[in-house]
Amino acid sequence: IEKYSRVQGDYARIMWSPSTLIPPIFMTTENGLCSEWNDAMQKLSGIKREEAVNKMLLGEVFTSNDSCCRLQDHDTLIKLRIALNAVSSGQDNIEKLLFGFYHRDGSLIEALLSANKRTDIEGKVTGVLCFLQVPSPELQYALQVQRISEQAVACAVNKM
Repeated sequence: IEKYSRVQGDYARIMWSPSTLIPPIFMTTENGLCSEWNDAMQKLSGIKREEAVNKMLLGEVFTSNDSCCRLQDHDTLIKLRIALNAVSSGQDNIEKLLFGFYHRDGSLIEALLSANKRTDIEGKVTGVLCFLQVPSPELQYALQVQRISEQAVACAVNKM
């Protein structure tokens, strides 16, 4: 029990550290409820922990409307749902899924999501641990140029 208490204390110190070395982190239960929303995630999104925890991560926290943390588009919501469902059903972890959402102030945040299944001692999946990497401004610009190029190619193909 003492070892468990130490691990819990370490976990809390990491999750709630104001250090810029700790990435934005959020977690879900096996039912899709948001169970954690750390300090870095609050700063990145403008959404307070109290507004996110104990709500459905997809649909109440990350939404396609303006009610909380609005995603870039409906396709992003579907992409996230598929990825998180895959991880929570025991499939491989997700590494660097690009998605966009809006900060409460209206600015677009583009991030890379990594999602890992959380398991209990018996190996049963109990939820999903997600952390975000926010690319540097230079990489964000390169991603924007790539997206515009892809759209231009798609338009050119459609005109043929």
